[in-house]
Amino acid sequence: MLSRFRTKLEQKVIVKETSEGKVDIVIGTHRSCQDVAFKDLGLVIIDEEQRFGVKSKEKLKHFRLLADVMTLTATPIPRTCIWPFQGP
Repeated sequence: MLSRFRTKLEQKVIVKETSEGKVDIVIGTHRSCQDVAFKDLGLVIIDEEQRFGVKSKEKLKHFRLLADVMTLTATPIPRTCIWPFQGP
């Protein structure tokens, strides 16, 4: 877990081990978009992408070039649609 709620020393160790490929899974907040280098990034799951700032979103766009990305959101999707369907 990487967030501002970890001590500076804990954050430093997590960032170092992540860049060395010693960490398989990182669950983090905006802190994950700062100075973290991923050695072999395979999958990024982003929850509530609209809450990220401009700089963080740019970093997330870069992740899309390196790995598969899944974005989750709680934004409501309209339930009604008008389809040009001509059924029997």
